[in-house]
Amino acid sequence: MLLSNTRYLGSDFALHQADIRIEGSLIVAIEKNLKPLTGEEAIDCSSHLIYPALADCHTHTPDTLFRGLFSDKPLHAWCDDTTQGRLQQQLFDYTDQAVSTSDFHILVLYACLQYLKAGVACIVETGQADESSQALEKCASRIGIKALVDWYDEVPTQETATTGLMRGTHLPEEEDLEQDSLAEAIERVQRTGWPLMTHCLETEFRRKETLRKFGLSTVELLALHNLLNEQAILFHCIETTDKDRVLLASSKALLVHCPISNRISGAHEMALSDLLDKGARIGLGTDFLSHDIWEVMRTTYAELKQSNRAEHYDAKTVWKLATTSPCPALYNGRIEVGKRADLVFVRNVLELSPLVQTHGFSNVAYNTLMHTRADLIDSVMVDGKFVIEDGTCTTVDEAALEKAYTEILQRVYGSQLV
Repeated sequence: MLLSNTRYLGSDFALHQADIRIEGSLIVAIEKNLKPLTGEEAIDCSSHLIYPALADCHTHTPDTLFRGLFSDKPLHAWCDDTTQGRLQQQLFDYTDQAVSTSDFHILVLYACLQYLKAGVACIVETGQADESSQALEKCASRIGIKALVDWYDEVPTQETATTGLMRGTHLPEEEDLEQDSLAEAIERVQRTGWPLMTHCLETEFRRKETLRKFGLSTVELLALHNLLNEQAILFHCIETTDKDRVLLASSKALLVHCPISNRISGAHEMALSDLLDKGARIGLGTDFLSHDIWEVMRTTYAELKQSNRAEHYDAKTVWKLATTSPCPALYNGRIEVGKRADLVFVRNVLELSPLVQTHGFSNVAYNTLMHTRADLIDSVMVDGKFVIEDGTCTTVDEAALEKAYTEILQRVYGSQLV
């Protein structure tokens, strides 16, 4: 495939003009003027801007069924004995029971479709229904999104279905973590070589739990057992001390910043600028109930501008976070020769203008960050294949999926639905 007359965001997040050749899943050439090969599909991209596709490094799928059920309720009070809490428990029970049914696949596919239409090519999937990892893999493979799927304490014998899937294992959250489960997680990591995932120091309560049981912070505990390394993926990392942050930065673990879910849940904020100053490796995640990675990106930018190092960080910083790879073998997040063709095609419309790029100044990274919306995205390519083309999913029947999803809403909520 030849993409001609492109304007694309390079690794410097400036705008470059060239033709891009794709063979299989890879970008094999980027040059000023490439001639189509015999039988090669050529696409004129002059009316679009091309971005690297994004990574959403913390998701809990399926979650769209839960929208609004957690409003104004802190994390520690979920599923309590109130009308709202009982409704939350009812929905959690439903998704657990639905895993082996077609309903669950519809819920997952519908959620994955929202990720793709926002320009996300890769997710780090921690699920939220019991024993759902296999179903999550099947749905990701079917719709064409890359996924690193958390298998918790399971180690399946079957191989992944495609090269777009990878597996991780889980360290129980602080309130559930004990010596035995810690030892089991260490053994699984050693046996599988999979990335270790966990929610890390998300709340003050969870920090106190680790200190109570182990006399160490979660970060110190991971470091003590050689689990704090570039294979680790740690969500939130909010209640950290300076010592924790030094350890996190030097380890090169992927720390996932989730500013929207943190604010909605009432959690504090990650010490983002301090971690960046220390050289930490950070990605971005929507977490739970929101699939708007652009809102996450813009909120992250605003947080950095409220820091005492505002002048040190800019829109390019946020672009780098949004394209930081959870697993380089799965997703690269860069438009370069030799990298996988994970691309987002955005209409070059007035909402993004004026795009100015001249010696000593460019507003391209800023304008594309601040003014791109999901509805400006025409197409999304994953591993060289269009999974969204001209606004429509190529891998599943959208109309049928939305109809089935609507029927589930009506069946689950019944007379409570208005």
